[in-house]
Amino acid sequence: MSKFGRFGPLLGTIYVGNTLSKFLIYAARNAEILTCHEVSLKQLSPKPGWIEYDPVDVWKTIIECIEVCIRNLVLLDINPQDIIAVGLTNQRETVVVWSVESGEVLHNAIAWNDIRCVETVQQLLRKAKNRPNYLKEVCGLVISTNFSAVKIKWLMDNVAGVREAIDSVQCHVGTLDSWILWNLTGGVECGVHMTDVTNASRTMLMNLQTRKWDKSLCSFFQINPHVLPQIRSCSETYGFIHRGPLQGIPIAGCIGDQQAALLGQMCFRAEQAQCTYDEGCFLLVNTGQEIIDSDNGLLSTVAFQLGPTAPPYYALEGAVANSGSAVTWLRENLLLETEINQNSQTLANSMSDSTFFSPIQSSSPFGTTPLVTAATSTPPNSLLPIDRGPSNAEVIFIPAFSGIYSPYWQHKPRGMLIGLTSHTSSRQVVHSAYEATCFQTRQILDALRKDCHTWRPLAKLIVGGELMETPFLPQMLSDYCNIDVERPQISSPATLGAMLATGLAMDVLTLENTQALLAPPADVHHPAMCQAASDAKYKRWRKAVRMCIKSGTVLTDEDSEDEEKDIDPHRNVTNSIPGSLFIVSSFALVILAEILRIF
Repeated sequence: MSKFGRFGPLLGTIYVGNTLSKFLIYAARNAEILTCHEVSLKQLSPKPGWIEYDPVDVWKTIIECIEVCIRNLVLLDINPQDIIAVGLTNQRETVVVWSVESGEVLHNAIAWNDIRCVETVQQLLRKAKNRPNYLKEVCGLVISTNFSAVKIKWLMDNVAGVREAIDSVQCHVGTLDSWILWNLTGGVECGVHMTDVTNASRTMLMNLQTRKWDKSLCSFFQINPHVLPQIRSCSETYGFIHRGPLQGIPIAGCIGDQQAALLGQMCFRAEQAQCTYDEGCFLLVNTGQEIIDSDNGLLSTVAFQLGPTAPPYYALEGAVANSGSAVTWLRENLLLETEINQNSQTLANSMSDSTFFSPIQSSSPFGTTPLVTAATSTPPNSLLPIDRGPSNAEVIFIPAFSGIYSPYWQHKPRGMLIGLTSHTSSRQVVHSAYEATCFQTRQILDALRKDCHTWRPLAKLIVGGELMETPFLPQMLSDYCNIDVERPQISSPATLGAMLATGLAMDVLTLENTQALLAPPADVHHPAMCQAASDAKYKRWRKAVRMCIKSGTVLTDEDSEDEEKDIDPHRNVTNSIPGSLFIVSSFALVILAEILRIF
């Protein structure tokens, strides 16, 4: 007789994302979610572009989620003792520094998309002879505000006591998974300081080949490696929960959220790709046991290592800082209507305007090109009448709130809206945000084709994330990227991936039967738009990106004052001299030629 209840062994998964924490309890046999609870995370922004979390608040949200889920199990007449292990998946690169003795944090956690480290990046680039790829051969990453080591360096240079604590090994330094693991296993009493190989691979301090902290990388950033956590595989026992309703339960899985999504989407083999669309957008393609060094702006990273003695799998990754966050910005900052998955399909239908479903004449500053598109699967009678008036001018949105990541890795540019006229409507601006997501994905796919030119073309792109719940977006993505898009009917691929890693460690799951037993059904979208039309729109969007990069940062008030001081009162006259000379000299040459012809 089984020692477990009617659902068999259960697995818990902790998830810490950009906007919320949650805890889910799965039935290991079929990945059914029995209960789930989530709590919003408060993002702190003391200055524009600065994004922080209070690590103590993050920890409290996790405790709350676990306690509520355990109470829910009791209400469902399920024995909490059926939970055999807990796993963890988290937003990557976010940095926490805390005291070894007291557990007190020395500064709020600096989020992955925080941009306060621009000056630190400039200093490091000077040290690296202005080569962003200076360390890429060792760690797979470029020097950018995105990665943990740069944030740690900023803390050392700008927060009192941090450098001293690191140099004297009086503190722990880690990503959010390390902070959570330390607290789960006992904190100051007996907490373990560990991380997994995927989170470690996003710090710029781990050697991709050896999967250990690299002395040369630590020396470059002047970080004492003794404050860093032990690196483990994604699927093994890290320790045991020290107190609370899950006391004594092993923590048997830990993996970064994007790599967890790769697992959760069943991309176990090389040449399989998935892309998650939430606040950002992250496309990972499994490269098997080969590390591919990109020449086209992609990152090399660890995909997963499913056991201490298991071989590591690697991935190429394209990262986009602002995807869903661009839509959120339009809704919360500009107060535009962006919710289209409602009873009324008004906005969804309005998205079917000239720029997507029907023939138009673009009047953007990037040229006038007729865009003829094929019909999609949406019934024609469901569309609103097409406005043929001036409101059809194309709007292009570059949501570079945190700079531009793959494939450019430029930290200075800021967002731009191009093509606005007095006839521009809110729906066109919203539409441009969704288009930006599609075109940023296409740029990553283009880079991937160049890096892996010996591979067969990708058969499909598997997608997930909250933004992909938008009804029309998967089809738009398929059209603009000219690739089959498959959206599995699963709410959280990252938590499923973490559950898989945990189940493998506990020997209740195997990779051989996982795909057959747990793979959810999927919606498949095929390209239906005229490729010439999508190519033309993509070309204009890329031109806008180049303009954004060229523009750099917005002028400050001081810059504007300096510019006004430098203005020459005779500028208009002096600027007209070359033109005048050209006209006069042209007439003189014409007269001289006529005289020579006569004589």
